[in-house]
Amino acid sequence: MKYDIILLDADETILDFKQSENYSLKRVLNQHGLDSESTLLKSSYQKINEELWKNHALGLLSKDLLKTERFRLFLEENNLAGDALLMGEDYLRALPEKVFLIDGAYDFLAKLHQKIPLVIVTNGIGYVQNLRLEKSGLKHFIDLMVISEECGFSKPDKRIFEHTFKLIGKPLSQTRALMIGDRIETDILGAINAGLDSCWFNPNGDKNQTPHRPTFEVSSLDQIHCLL
Repeated sequence: MKYDIILLDADETILDFKQSENYSLKRVLNQHGLDSESTLLKSSYQKINEELWKNHALGLLSKDLLKTERFRLFLEENNLAGDALLMGEDYLRALPEKVFLIDGAYDFLAKLHQKIPLVIVTNGIGYVQNLRLEKSGLKHFIDLMVISEECGFSKPDKRIFEHTFKLIGKPLSQTRALMIGDRIETDILGAINAGLDSCWFNPNGDKNQTPHRPTFEVSSLDQIHCLL
């Protein structure tokens, strides 16, 4: 094989975060007496959350502040009364309750883990990501999971990759590794910053509007096998 190890993003690469988010947000809106069927409210939250995670990846916002700030801004934008701190806590409790997989993820990992070590590198919240992996049915395929909240660094910072390889016990500079992920600004740029090959998982056929170029691009997980 061309590579000694495969690094994987979690959300929207092997785990379907959008479905989990929809489920959890609906639960929280119901719990707090808000319209859980409103597409406007859901869209508002998702846009706010996306922007805050981008700011976090840039080092502009702490993970602890993000947990509450997304609901504070959500309530403010929609002129709603509520307890942003409690909503944030309820959301995180609901998020691991239902775990969904990206199409083909189980078969992809089942084939791959027999041939090469698999490591998840994810920007996420430790409690949530650990429990979601536990419930996903994929944990036995994964040799290690590195979570930004637990190690103190987030993609695209190359230090999360340096930390990962310290845990693996192999020098980053001497290991042939491929980073697979759905986000150019975090997964692909992070791999570039760390001097690693990268594979952009792009099932929707989105246009890359950044200057960052992945080594490979695929629209389905099963296409990755021929790259290895």
